[in-house]
Amino acid sequence: MYGVESCVHPEYRGRGVGSKLMDARFEVLRYLNLRGMVAGSMFMDYHKVAHLMTPEQYVREVEAGQRFDTNLTKQLHKGFRVHNLIPNYIHDSRTLDWAAAIVWENPDYVPNRMPMINVIPVHFDVELKPAAYPRDVAGMGRIE
Repeated sequence: MYGVESCVHPEYRGRGVGSKLMDARFEVLRYLNLRGMVAGSMFMDYHKVAHLMTPEQYVREVEAGQRFDTNLTKQLHKGFRVHNLIPNYIHDSRTLDWAAAIVWENPDYVPNRMPMINVIPVHFDVELKPAAYPRDVAGMGRIE
């Protein structure tokens, strides 16, 4: 499974919402008997020390528990491990465009068991609002 970037609205941070979202992903992986998940992890606090160290040094310190990163530290505590660094991941001044590819291996994975293929019912209670103005999405032209 590939985990796309997700975030929690600032007013709801620190309440365990992100942790519950990640736990739900893990449950889907277990239910489907998937080997694991690969995701991108932006290191949100790198900009604070980028003038002192390389991204590689920063991630090593976060992995060793010597430095806290708002995003990566939490993912490591959930059982992810860093696979490699990704330059130019996303334009973000906090990360200086860096991220890490992270991997979580399903401890309940059974190699010889066929993955479940049933559809999992999902309900989203989200109000979609139109963009305030037409925009160009990834060079695909303007959206009206």
